Amino acid sequence: MILGDVNHLTVLRETDISYLLTDGVEEVFLHKKEALKPYMDGEEIDVFIYSDNQGRKTASTKEAKISIHKGAFLEVVSINHEYGVFLHYGLVKDLLLSKDDLPLNLNQWPVVGDYLFVSMKEKKSHLFAKIVGRKQISEYVAPLKPMTVGDVCQATVLYLLDDGLVCFTEFGHEIFVHYNNTRQKYRIGEPVRPKLLKQNENDEYVGSLIEQKELMIDVDGKTILTYLEFHQGMMRFTDKSSPDEIASAFKMSKSAFKRALGSLYKAGLVELKTDHTILKK
Repeated sequence: MILGDVNHLTVLRETDISYLLTDGVEEVFLHKKEALKPYMDGEEIDVFIYSDNQGRKTASTKEAKISIHKGAFLEVVSINHEYGVFLHYGLVKDLLLSKDDLPLNLNQWPVVGDYLFVSMKEKKSHLFAKIVGRKQISEYVAPLKPMTVGDVCQATVLYLLDDGLVCFTEFGHEIFVHYNNTRQKYRIGEPVRPKLLKQNENDEYVGSLIEQKELMIDVDGKTILTYLEFHQGMMRFTDKSSPDEIASAFKMSKSAFKRALGSLYKAGLVELKTDHTILKK
């Protein structure tokens, strides 16, 4: 009898609250609330075998979204910082993804409602979720057709690397986003909408999470944004500042500064005050 997979079993007999099933060697209970219909002794049925809280094998007629041999995106339904996160995989009992498989930084953990791509493992007669390696996801799901460079797609952040994020679509497309093409911190499991910048020879994509309006900003505008970000989102400079002050701080003329500041304002990235400028979050 295989734990974490569908088994073809025979109804041995009916009890008050369940059916006793067997594979000829082991026996397992199927609660009557799980029965799809009344079963006859000797009838053969397919059930998923999982473990209860005591580690005892239990049968279910519900369809599991993953198994020992199958991975999938599962929804995070609860979080326990002492143990990890719990994922719903179609059965009455949720699946634990251990904190040992999650980032040390709690801010990088998924939140309820996020999705993670996981497979299943057995440990000491219990079933657990496990993170699928980046290059192993293709063993479980592979894209049927390529995406179009220039499009914006729906994806999920699955891996946080030193130089960027690795996201996957529900169809298995891999998208790398360098940190230069982001403007905020991300967590694993977070839904994102990257714009596809190019497709590599290995069919992996490179994307950006910078909003399109920000991509249209010229070099002077980016200089002002960098200055604001370095100074906690506020600066004393405005379009009324003197040319000498602007040249000293930004190495640009007052007319270039005013033009760039106006573009940032129209893009909704800054708020203009009489005596200072604020970076909008």
